Amino acid sequence: MEIEKARIVVDGLKEAGINFTVGLPDSQFHEVYEQILQDPSLKYVGAGNEAEGASIAMGAWFGGKKPALIIATSGLLVATFSLARLHLKEVPLLVLIPYRGDLGDPRWMGIYKQFVEPMLNSMDIPYKIVSRKDEIKQTIADCQICAEAWLKPVAVLVTGEALW
Repeated sequence: MEIEKARIVVDGLKEAGINFTVGLPDSQFHEVYEQILQDPSLKYVGAGNEAEGASIAMGAWFGGKKPALIIATSGLLVATFSLARLHLKEVPLLVLIPYRGDLGDPRWMGIYKQFVEPMLNSMDIPYKIVSRKDEIKQTIADCQICAEAWLKPVAVLVTGEALW
């Protein structure tokens, strides 16, 4: 991801009121993590795996923070049970995922495309796919509003021109 696009993602998180981020860095969002670490208004906690990250985010919400979970596409599979628990506990959580395997992916990662949307649907996690960089901030804001109103995780899948 280009630095300019990473900055848009981080600005979008901040404008949506996110003040606590959890993640397990991946190569697609490497620049996003770098920007978060340099921003004093965002707390970042690294997790040992994505399931642990979802649990940390849940604890942050109970502690009065507005968390976002930033995970790799493959990490969605690892975090499945923990994300399902968040839904049962009525915890709003923005989940930000680089959507590998979608059209435009420079490497074929079709297996991710095969499972990501069905997994989100089976967990009743609404999601929005953002494929243009000029849609990033508004999509993050819209999804955060929904997560808070519905008290459940909502995912943003970043793909296409917004990612590559």
